[in-house]
Amino acid sequence: MSHGEYLHLVIIEDSENKAEAHASSLRNAGFAVRFIHARDATALQERLENPPLPDIVLCGEGPELPDLESVSALLQKHTPAIPLIGIAAEAVEGTVIAARNSGAAALVSYNQPDGLQLAYKKELETVLLRRRVSKLEYLMEETEKRCHDLMENSRDAIAYIHAGMHIYANHTYLDKFGFENSDEIEGTPILDMIDPGNHENFKKYLRDYSNDSSDTNSIAIKGIEPDGGTFDAVMEFSPSRIDSEECIQIIIRCQTDAELEKKLDNLSRQDILTGLSNRQNFMQTVEENIPGGRNEAAGQIRSVLYILIDNFKKLTENISVSGCDMIIKDVATLIGKCCTREDTVARFGDCSYTILQKDSSMDGILEKAELIRKNLVEHICDAEGRAVSLTCSIGVCIINEHTRDAQNVLSRADLACEVARSSGGNQIHVHSTAVDEQMDREHERDWDEIIRKAIAEDRFYLVYQPVVSLGGESGELYEALLRIVDENGHIILPGQFIAIAEKSGMIGDIDRWVVETALRTLAETRKDGRDTCFFIKISGIMVGDTEFPAWINSKLREFQLGNNCVIFEIPESVAINDLKNTMQFVTTMQQLQCKTAIEHFGCANQPALIRHLSVNMIKIDGSIVNNLVDNQENQGKITAILELAKETGKQCVAERVDDAANLALLWQFGMDYIQGNFVQEPSKELGYDFEGEIA
Repeated sequence: MSHGEYLHLVIIEDSENKAEAHASSLRNAGFAVRFIHARDATALQERLENPPLPDIVLCGEGPELPDLESVSALLQKHTPAIPLIGIAAEAVEGTVIAARNSGAAALVSYNQPDGLQLAYKKELETVLLRRRVSKLEYLMEETEKRCHDLMENSRDAIAYIHAGMHIYANHTYLDKFGFENSDEIEGTPILDMIDPGNHENFKKYLRDYSNDSSDTNSIAIKGIEPDGGTFDAVMEFSPSRIDSEECIQIIIRCQTDAELEKKLDNLSRQDILTGLSNRQNFMQTVEENIPGGRNEAAGQIRSVLYILIDNFKKLTENISVSGCDMIIKDVATLIGKCCTREDTVARFGDCSYTILQKDSSMDGILEKAELIRKNLVEHICDAEGRAVSLTCSIGVCIINEHTRDAQNVLSRADLACEVARSSGGNQIHVHSTAVDEQMDREHERDWDEIIRKAIAEDRFYLVYQPVVSLGGESGELYEALLRIVDENGHIILPGQFIAIAEKSGMIGDIDRWVVETALRTLAETRKDGRDTCFFIKISGIMVGDTEFPAWINSKLREFQLGNNCVIFEIPESVAINDLKNTMQFVTTMQQLQCKTAIEHFGCANQPALIRHLSVNMIKIDGSIVNNLVDNQENQGKITAILELAKETGKQCVAERVDDAANLALLWQFGMDYIQGNFVQEPSKELGYDFEGEIA
């Protein structure tokens, strides 16, 4: 039983003292239980008619008590059936078989409390798995409902086809072609909507698109109006799924309605919930405003602010989806009031916002960031009548001549925000690429001393982020992540020093410190009987160090750890740029019976890499996972990776899962594991509830 997770029991016994004794036995074993005592089937029936339903029922043995068969019959009326554990004077082979035939999951004896604890633990795993599935099903239903509502209310004509036949169409599509309802169009060929003169071109395009040999995702056609006339239109195609079936989504935009086209274009740039710019439009706008972009203006100072609501996940535990939406909209309004018409404000993620600020001074940038932070602290959000107070962490990245592209700017701003959040939240951190470049040039020689000093003064430390199975796999899985505290108490993330450490030659010492520290922690954890495993990152330089695997093996023996409790991660970029050494490292680790994984997979768009490396796991990069709901291209990438992983016998982990909508889709796609702040932010403690719900 996970700590803090209460289950509700009904204990059927002829005395309350006996019922309390059973409950005490479970509590002494570390299970958190609450129970109601029932003396007969009538009391049980009354309890089953009043929610919440019990999670598990314990039924004792006695002349006045109901038999297991009648109790099981009552519990079987509920879907899913409530587990039943019988308690009898004797639990031998004959009585156990009879109890199982009566519908009980297990039979234990009064004089063996250990048996009750084991039976309870087994049924508990089933109950918690059902809770998790129920939660995920709810999240998926909510996501599907939102998508369906958006399509039904869209001015675009949207349809889904499979094998050239319609399987769904929204009202706009039905009206355009003169159908009364969706039943009429279901099973109708898409060619019936197209002028016969376009049939051959359309069939060729559809074949090319289905075979991934088309150069474009759209085709100009003449559609057939209800009265037999024709209209000019463009059909846009994208891969999709509906009711778990692979299909093609079609959007039709009439070329004759320029004003409507403009409105639709504007809507395509907006976040539907808040009305702010959406992620894709924001990235494009930033790209246009980096040095050399077509909107560059001499003398302007540009910056990107990355704003993250602190502890948003904790809020979602007690507030409904609609209540969370109210908070997201409220915060968007507050941020918008702090900005000018020159700023581009976007909802960037589930609980994050971004601002592109132009033509401002450094003081002006910090003044705006502080205004947003202060106003949010003083603001009270109304979520379905409940007052909610919030704080935020803000990361700032200055755009200058050292900035490469929009992704680089957002990564730096996100990194600065993470520094602010991990330093306690409700604060601002500035990441200047110009300063980084200067520090790289001036202090590369000093990093050897800086890193050694940090290790000597114990300012290196590890945090751990859970990696959670979506398929009910048992055991505890964490990724070990490195952090440094500088002399002023500020947290430094690996992205700020690893590249310099590689240049200075200190990366080997860092990797060995991380591995040894992680293995020591793992050994202490497993001594407590916990089935814990760690992901541990390995740098590119150490992949080519032929002595490193032997050192790892010696440390595993030193800490008396099994080789299968560690998974060593190799970055995709290292595997591509140094394939020979990567293959050798993976092979050597296999000989040592250690597992390996490729992390940040998918960035280079080289799926064939999976076939060349016999790693155990693939960690899909967060840039593909993030904002998955609105990005069908990334959905296609993930499903392709999952199919290839299944074909080659590998498991997949989705990195940076930060919101419920993405989680629901990943579960629907068949993802094996997830990792990200939606599950839990990195922590020094190994206290995640792996048996509880993901929410």
